[in-house]
Amino acid sequence: MVRKSSIILGIMIALISYYFAYEIIYVFPKVTSAAGMTLNIILVSAEILTAVFSIYLYHSVFCSMEWRHANYKGLKKFPFVTIQIPVFNEPAGTIRDTIKACKSQDYPKDRYEIIVADDSTDMKKMRMVESLCRNEGVKFFHRNHRRGYKAGALNDILQHSKGSMLALLDADDMPEKTFLPHSVEVLSSSGKIAYVQSRNAERNDEKNAVTGIGRMIRDLFFGSIMKSKDMRNLSIFCGSSGVIKRDVVEEMGGWPEQTVTEDIDISTKIFAKGYTSRFINPVECRGLLPLSFSSLTGQTYRWAHGTTKTLMIRWKSIMKIPGFWRKSEHFLSCATYVLGPAILIIDLIMVAHLIFKIPIFHMYEPVGVWVFGVALTLSSFFTLLYVQFLDEKINMKRIFAYIFAMYGLSVNFTLAAFSAITGRKFEFFRTPKTVQKKDYRKIAKRFWIETLVAAVSIYAGATNLMNPIYNAQAVWVIFFGIGFLSAPLLAVKYG
Repeated sequence: MVRKSSIILGIMIALISYYFAYEIIYVFPKVTSAAGMTLNIILVSAEILTAVFSIYLYHSVFCSMEWRHANYKGLKKFPFVTIQIPVFNEPAGTIRDTIKACKSQDYPKDRYEIIVADDSTDMKKMRMVESLCRNEGVKFFHRNHRRGYKAGALNDILQHSKGSMLALLDADDMPEKTFLPHSVEVLSSSGKIAYVQSRNAERNDEKNAVTGIGRMIRDLFFGSIMKSKDMRNLSIFCGSSGVIKRDVVEEMGGWPEQTVTEDIDISTKIFAKGYTSRFINPVECRGLLPLSFSSLTGQTYRWAHGTTKTLMIRWKSIMKIPGFWRKSEHFLSCATYVLGPAILIIDLIMVAHLIFKIPIFHMYEPVGVWVFGVALTLSSFFTLLYVQFLDEKINMKRIFAYIFAMYGLSVNFTLAAFSAITGRKFEFFRTPKTVQKKDYRKIAKRFWIETLVAAVSIYAGATNLMNPIYNAQAVWVIFFGIGFLSAPLLAVKYG
C-alpha cells in the first residue's frame, strides 16, 4: 500500500520540477547579458539545492503524521548494559545529576554498570569527578592524552565495559527512568536493529533567546526529521541518549576517529552493512543547551564540520545502503550543512543584482511564481509550526528567532564545510552550557563576516525598496540581512 506521504512527495517533486523548468525555459531567456546569465546559473543552482531540502522538510512533516511510536510490552530478559559517559572538563555537579539519574533506572541494578570516561585537562575538575565516581560506586577512567577525542575515549573504555549493549549519555544528560527498559526492549526486538536513538529534549530552554533557538533546532530534528527517518529504519545515532549493540560497534572496528561527529559517521557505516535502527519518542532524556550564542555557534560548527567530512570520506558507504530512497535520504542527512553556502550565495547574488543592476530572472517572474518560491523558503517555519502544534506548545517568537538565526548561522556552516572540504584539522572543544564571560574582541573577530554581509544586504535592500522594478527582491534581501545581523547581535547580548 502506497503511503500518503509518498504520494505527497511525488506531487511536491512534480511541482518543484515544473517551477524550475518554467524558470529556466521561459524566464531565463529574458536575461541576455553575460554577467546576468552567469549569476543566473549560479543562483538557480543554489536555489535548486535549497529546494531539495525544502522538499525534505515538508516530506518529513507528512511522514511524521503517519509515524507510530513503539508499543512497549515489558522486558522478560535483561541483557547487561554499560552506561558510558564521556566527559571533558565538566563541572562535577553536572555529572553528579547525570549519575544519580542513571542509578534510578527501572532496570535491575545488577544488570547495568556506569563508566565515566574522562579526558579532562583541568586536573582540579578531574580529581573532583574522580572523587564523585568513587563515592557513587561508578567506574572512572582518565586518559593523559586526547587521541581520537570522544570516539577515542569510547574506544579506550570498551575493553573495560561488561555490557552486551552500550548506552551513551552526554555529561549533562539526565535520562528518564524508562530510558534503559524502553531502549533495550526495542533494541532486543530484532537482530537487524543496530541501535536505538531516543528523543533528547532540554531542561533549560526557558533561560534566554539562545536556549529557545536551541530548543527549536532539537524540535525540528527530533520532532519531525527523526520520525520521518525512522519510517525507513534510518534514524541517526546522535552520540547521546542512545543504546547500541556492542558487537555492532566491534564489527565496525570501534568508534570512527576520523571525524568529530563519530555518531553520524558510525551510523553511515552501520547502514552500509545492512543494519537498521529505531527512534523512540516521547522524551527519554533531557540535557542542557548552550546559554551563549558563541557556544551555540561552536557546537553547530562542529556538527557541520564533522557531518560534511563524513560525506566526503563515507560516500562509498552511503552508496552501499540498500534501497534508492534510503540511500538518497542518508546522503541528504550528510549533506545538510551545504545549505550554508547555498544561502550565502543566494544573498550575495541578490545583493550584486540590486547594487550593480545586473538583471536576474527573478525580475521577470509572475506573482504566482514568487508566492510558490516564498512557500519553499518558509519550509522550516511551517515544519516547526506543526511540531510545536503536536507538542501543544506553540511559541511564534521562538520560531521566528530560529528562522533568522539560521540565516545568521549560514556563514558558520559555510566556514565549517569549507574547512572540512579543504582538510583542515579540527581541534575538538567542549561546548560550555553555563553563562560565559563576554569577550567583545573575540565576538568582533568571530562575527565580522556576518556583520559585513548584513550591512551590505540591508543597504542594498533599503536603497531599492521604493523602486517598483526591484522592490520584491529588495524585501527578500533585507530579510536575509536581518538574519545575518542576528548572529552578531545575539553574540553581543548573550556572549
